[in-house]
Amino acid sequence: MTDWGTGMSLMNLLMGAMASSAVGTAAELGIADALADGPATAAELAKTVEADTDSLDSVLQALTALGVFTRDADGRYANSPMSEPLRSDHPDSVRHLATLLCGLYGQAATGGLTQAVRAGTSVMPCTFGVGLYEYLDRHPDTARIFDLAMQDWTRPIATLLADKLPLDDVHTVVDVGGGNGTLLQALLSAHPHLNGICADRPDTCDRAQRTLAASQQADLARRLTFRPTDILQDVPTGGDLYVIKNVLHDWNTTTSVQILRNIHTAMTATPRASAGTPPKLLIIDPLAEHDSGAAFRNVIKMVVGEPRTRSRSAADIRREATEAGFEVLSITPCPADLSVITCVPAS
Repeated sequence: MTDWGTGMSLMNLLMGAMASSAVGTAAELGIADALADGPATAAELAKTVEADTDSLDSVLQALTALGVFTRDADGRYANSPMSEPLRSDHPDSVRHLATLLCGLYGQAATGGLTQAVRAGTSVMPCTFGVGLYEYLDRHPDTARIFDLAMQDWTRPIATLLADKLPLDDVHTVVDVGGGNGTLLQALLSAHPHLNGICADRPDTCDRAQRTLAASQQADLARRLTFRPTDILQDVPTGGDLYVIKNVLHDWNTTTSVQILRNIHTAMTATPRASAGTPPKLLIIDPLAEHDSGAAFRNVIKMVVGEPRTRSRSAADIRREATEAGFEVLSITPCPADLSVITCVPAS
């Protein structure tokens, strides 16, 4: 006899891809932004976001059924508590992260996950013929969304570190793989004595530099430098504090150890501005013990990471850090399923 309850649960999982696509479409079109000033009909929204009315209405009805938006008796849609973070100006906005996860990542997984599982490779090359960063090089609009998505992902931990991290003895912070500088901007804004170096891919640095210049934040622009870097080869010197956030989880153990060795070389190669204070490294990454989404995150790693990249445990990160020449001082669980691993060069 068929277990209809189990069957329906499975069907709900199977339909999850459709729900994800609908959320991503709403995020990319900016529906929550368009509803920020009040309710609107599908026709009014379609005009605002330049979409087809009937098609948009179908997506909005589906999202309303899921509780993302609300709809009144007159057919006017409105934001709900669930859709508010899809607004660009929300303090905890995930609009661009939703666009990336439900767009590029979702397309890659749909197109190539089975092939990648069979072959033991990453998903991106199976779907698009190239890895993530080469794809971003070829698609600047998607690269811009990627930068903004990483900004969404960084914002909560950046706020926490800016408030809690003791930085009185630090003069220069180097963010390795720091994207558009969201973390450094939070630290430098909260601590006016700090300077920052954001090391990332050339195109990422170029976009971030232009955005910061256009923001007319002269003091921040003076203290924050974007340094085009291949972190697989080397890392900028001159920092008292090095940070690497949400980077290592995209690489397998061999590559992660190489990146950490490059950081170790940079930390120990140049005299520090704060003499007498040992340099520190903060590795900020999900660890299996403190990551509620570790199992699912393994699938994301298959989509965009190196082959055979999996969630790390505290023991794994200790082993990798030790192999790279570091001593782990502490591991602190933080919000957003992240952990802060504090390291110093081993004696």
